[in-house]
Amino acid sequence: MKSFRLILPLLALMLLGGCAATSMDATWTNPEYKGGAVKSIFIIGAAKTDFTRRLFEDEFTRQLAAKGVKGVSSYQHMSLAELENKNATVAKMKAAGANSVIIAKVTGQRTDNVVNPGRTYVSGGSPYYPSHNRDNWHAYYRTSYSVVNQPATVTSFQVFTIETNLYDVDAGMIWSAQSETIAGGKLESTIKEFIGLLIKDLAKNGVI
Repeated sequence: MKSFRLILPLLALMLLGGCAATSMDATWTNPEYKGGAVKSIFIIGAAKTDFTRRLFEDEFTRQLAAKGVKGVSSYQHMSLAELENKNATVAKMKAAGANSVIIAKVTGQRTDNVVNPGRTYVSGGSPYYPSHNRDNWHAYYRTSYSVVNQPATVTSFQVFTIETNLYDVDAGMIWSAQSETIAGGKLESTIKEFIGLLIKDLAKNGVI
């Protein structure tokens, strides 16, 4: 099992949010893994605040329970600093009855721009095709028009690439996923959606 060095992991989700904010890019399941469906998972959500970490780990535990899988929130057993010690972490995992661990981290960040090209249109009547008598100057005046210009606009938003890996405590990586999440919106909704997509793929591939 790989080292638990958790620099910038997953919960840059404290920056993320919004409806349909996350999309799954690709997933992989180890074809050589013969351990069967995972029944208990030690959940690590590294964040800059305890609140965000607990929010993530508790939501993951809740959604796993709905699938009949035991989730163990790591914050109930270890601090982020204590997770740096691999042997101590494995000991805590096994003592809590977990035979696997799931970790996610941000692996990339970019800024995307959406450009609205704008438009120009005419409002009011047209002096070129008047519907009045040519001798009626006032009617002509009343069909005056104006040109309205709507300038182009650019909307920028941050996109985070997140890699999520599930490991068997003894047998190595079981499953991996890469996803993208757009920043902005409500943290709780983004976390719930993000985890929901992971759970759905884990179930589809028979991992849980």
